[in-house]
Amino acid sequence: MSRLSTEQRQDMIIDEAINIIHNGGYQSLSIRELAKQVRISEPAIYRHFLNKEDIILGILNRMVDFDHLLEREIMKQKTAQDKIRHFILFHFDFLEKKKEMTSVLFAEDMFDQSDILRQKLMFIIQKRKNLLSSILQESSQKGEVADVNHKDLLSLILGLIRMIVLEWRLSNFSFSLSERGKSIVKMLDKLIFMK
Repeated sequence: MSRLSTEQRQDMIIDEAINIIHNGGYQSLSIRELAKQVRISEPAIYRHFLNKEDIILGILNRMVDFDHLLEREIMKQKTAQDKIRHFILFHFDFLEKKKEMTSVLFAEDMFDQSDILRQKLMFIIQKRKNLLSSILQESSQKGEVADVNHKDLLSLILGLIRMIVLEWRLSNFSFSLSERGKSIVKMLDKLIFMK
């Protein structure tokens, strides 16, 4: 059996950290438990990550990777309306495939304990807000959206995404998130887009 590269081992550790948080909450994540689940020694974990906070930063970097994918996909869309639709649906499709990430997104106690993690999450949130804001400005300039306050519309869209994901998570993932997303997009089409 071939030896894993450093990057592969780090990915494995991050994957398992996400699973531990998903199954038992942030408080259940420890280096000891992580080492046990990955089947390596605790010192081996420390060869890849400085500490638990560093592991969480690795998880958050996956969210940054998601943002890069999101931006690339959105730029492929022709109209601002399609970009907004894609922005919403991409979130739901991604999380439906990686439902364990919802446990990280809603582990607020994790971010309360570390300024570094809080700042990283705020950076991610701001980047996403900036992306959606630029799309909304574009759609306004083209006369595609109703004449409403962009900040309010931004909050409405991001709040809808968060609320639906939370509802999905609390229902133990009992409905199709992507199908619900399509329904939300249809509703927003009627409410905010000029015909």
